[in-house]
Amino acid sequence: MEHLRVRRAGFAYQRKYEHFLQRYKSLCPDTWPHWPGPPGEGVERLIKYIGYKPEEYKLGKTKIFIRFPRTLFATEDAFEFSKHQLVSRIQATYKGCLERREYLKKREAATRLEAHWRGALARKEVRRRKWAVQIIRKFINGFINRHQPLSPNNEEFLVFVRKNYILNLRYHIPKNVLDKSWLQPPGILENASDLLRKMCTRNLVRKYCCGVTAEWTAMMQQKVVASEIFRGKKEGYAESLNQPFVNTRIDEGDINPKVLQLMDSEKIQYSVPVIKYDRKGFKPRQRQLILTQKAAYVVELAKIKQKIEYSALKGVSTSSLSDGILVIHVSPENKKKKGDAILLCEHVFEVVTKLAMLVKKENLVNVVQGSLQFYITPGKEGTIVFDTGPEEQIYKDKNGQLTVMPSFSWLAAWPRLQNFRSQI
Repeated sequence: MEHLRVRRAGFAYQRKYEHFLQRYKSLCPDTWPHWPGPPGEGVERLIKYIGYKPEEYKLGKTKIFIRFPRTLFATEDAFEFSKHQLVSRIQATYKGCLERREYLKKREAATRLEAHWRGALARKEVRRRKWAVQIIRKFINGFINRHQPLSPNNEEFLVFVRKNYILNLRYHIPKNVLDKSWLQPPGILENASDLLRKMCTRNLVRKYCCGVTAEWTAMMQQKVVASEIFRGKKEGYAESLNQPFVNTRIDEGDINPKVLQLMDSEKIQYSVPVIKYDRKGFKPRQRQLILTQKAAYVVELAKIKQKIEYSALKGVSTSSLSDGILVIHVSPENKKKKGDAILLCEHVFEVVTKLAMLVKKENLVNVVQGSLQFYITPGKEGTIVFDTGPEEQIYKDKNGQLTVMPSFSWLAAWPRLQNFRSQI
């Protein structure tokens, strides 16, 4: 009868608390996974969480009664959805467990591999340190016995010293013949260092000689002759050392063809522009000095003003100061010849050197101090006075002498000042 009255009231679904809670407990966080209290309280907590309305259910002593089927269907749908979520969560947890298990296995393998590798590196380091200790002991022993005859105690040390010296020597090899620097050798390599130094010097000399051209050789020979003539005698010579001599200062095309015809086609050895001073009035004239194999020519445009044959050449004079005056002396016996030639040239060292080499006479050049005498005409002489002053000038003084006054050079006058000071 109770059952009929319940059915008549409209509660078509009934279920015990234990069964209802066991089936739908996953729908509420409070009842999942286990409800610690009585089943009736768990069902009441569950349906309140789900959201049952009061007219949709009734709670009995041992059962729950649900009036509308839609309520039950909604609960079943929620249970199916929850079941799928639970399955996905369980699968994710299981997959995570498998992956963690695989990760732990790989980490253990990596740790073991690293341990073995660190052990191998440590053993290698131990061997390297043992080897280093042995090498250091050998070198200390070799250093102690470095002056003893060659033996197993000092052999490796001496080999190292030789190798190290040779390797360092390649960075200190001289670059030219004038460079006298050399790496200081150890005591056991002094003989070998001397041999290597001689070989290096010979190689540099050979390399230098192979690179010297015929023109350079001729120029160096001229420099040697200039050194024999002017070194320590004339001011300005030291400054002229780094100025190379040239073959000529005037191109052959700048010489008048009539002059070349009058010279009987003699081969020109050297030519340079000069200023010629008259022997009487000392007036300056622009001229060209042309040196051939047989004579020296003083040329004015298309005329040969003076021809000085080397056979009649008596000498060449120049002062010890820094002027460019040179006097070409000719023999006074021949009255038909003109007197000495007074010339001013910018390249006096070059001109005098080339003239001396062409004449091939010993003691041809005379470097004078103070003054020099020259022939105006046979039997008549003139004087050139050399002095220093603040300005460079050449003029005829009141006595009728030619005064040459180059600019005063403190650098050139310093030795004379030192000598004068010592005398005081």
